[in-house]
Amino acid sequence: MEDKVLIIKAKRNEKMTAKVRKRVKKGFAPDEYRKVVNPNDFRSLALLFEDLDLIIGAPVEKAFREFKSKKDKGFPFF
Repeated sequence: MEDKVLIIKAKRNEKMTAKVRKRVKKGFAPDEYRKVVNPNDFRSLALLFEDLDLIIGAPVEKAFREFKSKKDKGFPFF
């Protein structure tokens, strides 16, 4: 299975651009997936998660459960 990377670029409180590319050491890799997301719209974020699940098989539901359990215990990343 080839490695793919998710690249997200964002400006302050504006739209984010999410891209999925094949990982390469040298050279250019075209975008396999590209989506502009409004980070303040939960529907737009949900569509991004659905696409990640369908396109690259990302474990979105498992990641969200982990996020919720850590958030309930305190700060989500510690």
